[in-house]
Amino acid sequence: MTPLELRAESLLDELMEKYPLPQRPALIWKPLRVTAGVAYYKSNSIGLSRNLLTDAERLDSTLIHEYAHLLAVHRHGKKAANHGQFWKDAMKDLGAPPERTHCYQVQRNQVRQQVTYECAKCGKKFFKRRRFPKRQRFFHIDCGGGLRLVSVEIKTSDHSAP
Repeated sequence: MTPLELRAESLLDELMEKYPLPQRPALIWKPLRVTAGVAYYKSNSIGLSRNLLTDAERLDSTLIHEYAHLLAVHRHGKKAANHGQFWKDAMKDLGAPPERTHCYQVQRNQVRQQVTYECAKCGKKFFKRRRFPKRQRFFHIDCGGGLRLVSVEIKTSDHSAP
């Protein structure tokens, strides 16, 4: 286990001791790129980002945030599965400010392809990021001509951009 994983397990133990849940949530480390953490109510687990949680401060605030979600749902049921007053109250109980989102530098999804379609009737070209679903026909709204796939250009992206 990494030092951050050990810290997460230790912090979870402390949270469980002060504000117990019926069952200890599982911690699941995921390669999330934009989301720091996720509370899974049905499986009683917390997903944590390997990519964004790079230090103790980020880990602590994210784990407390997600634990507060589980605590609010435990106390008040599914109606508390949001960032409403029940979650805010749980955050205050845990000694943390009720902030909804993090402000960590993240790597957004990069455009990986450009798909070109052409109207069979008027010849106008349309550029999309994804292909249209197969087994369906799509039409140009202006002239009614059918759209046909012309090309799919794969983009090489520089992953160092924020």
